[in-house]
Amino acid sequence: MNPSFRLSGLALLAIACTSCSLHEQPSKPTLGTAPTNTQCQPPTSAPAANASQQAFDDYSWQLFVALNWPAQAGQRGQPDCNQPLGSAGPTVWQSYKTVSEIFLPNGANPGPWNAPLGKRSLGIINIAALKNTSVVQAVDQAVGGWLIDQRGNPTYYDISANQASYDYIVQNGFYNANTVAKAQSIAFPAQATEVKAAWRVLTRQDDASRYLTTQAEVAQFDAQGRPTGSTAPATLGLVGLHIIVKAPGYPQWVWATFEQVDNVPGASAGSSPYSYYNASAPAASVNQSPCNWQHQGSQLVCTPKPGATFQTPDPLSRVTPIASSTAAVNSQYQQSLSSSVLRYYQLVTTQRPLMPDNPGNPLGQPTPALAANVTMESYIQPNSSCMSCHSMATPVNSAVRSDFSYLFKFAKAPATAPHKDEE
Repeated sequence: MNPSFRLSGLALLAIACTSCSLHEQPSKPTLGTAPTNTQCQPPTSAPAANASQQAFDDYSWQLFVALNWPAQAGQRGQPDCNQPLGSAGPTVWQSYKTVSEIFLPNGANPGPWNAPLGKRSLGIINIAALKNTSVVQAVDQAVGGWLIDQRGNPTYYDISANQASYDYIVQNGFYNANTVAKAQSIAFPAQATEVKAAWRVLTRQDDASRYLTTQAEVAQFDAQGRPTGSTAPATLGLVGLHIIVKAPGYPQWVWATFEQVDNVPGASAGSSPYSYYNASAPAASVNQSPCNWQHQGSQLVCTPKPGATFQTPDPLSRVTPIASSTAAVNSQYQQSLSSSVLRYYQLVTTQRPLMPDNPGNPLGQPTPALAANVTMESYIQPNSSCMSCHSMATPVNSAVRSDFSYLFKFAKAPATAPHKDEE
């Protein structure tokens, strides 16, 4: 983790909830004093359904701070509250189980939660095509395609789950695609949490001190976006983070999405040149998928549009501005974290159900209606709703709704035993 990710001195300000009407109010330090160690723990409850957007945005920032606390050695998902924010080592969410650790080849049992952390490797360059059950390989970025930054490098993604989610999957055998496909109902427990991260390769031209960073082996691709089978070491900077929590009383979950401020121009003070914005790009090219989609067997494959390659930048802009109330909350937290790299991140929005218990509206009325992270919903921003999209999630080969989770699209089936005449 970048050493600038540290909170000290007068920067240890009041970063707990300031105006939430929470079911369970966290302790709140006095301005100018060190926060209590309760801030290393995520909140155990969300605001009441009729609370303000500011209350939910405070909740999201509490999650963001707690999940970026250093994790205890040998205790995945547990913060080391004796260490300051920004200490070396994986953060809480980085110690969660990734999809590659949960869904093993041949539907094998992934084993105990506290298995040692392995070397990080990233190969997902698209984030949602697995939502289409006809696509059985890597996921595709929000019905659009890969995302190339202004340096000509792909954006990489990973998805992980906390222990509540992991235990539910393992206890039910849902790491096996055949088992989860036969499930009659899927309902994660309270406090289940999923985290979806977007990373960009940092070059010598980039200021790494403005990013949460990690070292990883990243998959390599040819000019047509096809994997070469090789990897290369890279320093990656976090550019997007979805935090999805099944808070008590919210069967539709609560959805928080953060971005690094240099992605595209916006409410927070970003730095030019931006990672995904090009002021000189023709308007017709902005927020446009780079892909022509072709069927190859059971898969939909992205091939670059004419005149483009896998290295051609995909210029983006933010379609829906960050709400003024959310921008005000961002400013408060960024100032409170003035000595931390977290100050270079901003909450885009917190989407939640306004009526979570209305039997006549199982979706609960997503509020706000739209929610889009430019690094993850790049090409569908005008109509992107996390809750609406995930409400349709099902496992592969099943019509049973999978409780707003697309995790099961990664599940693998056991190898089919060969017939005797094939042996």
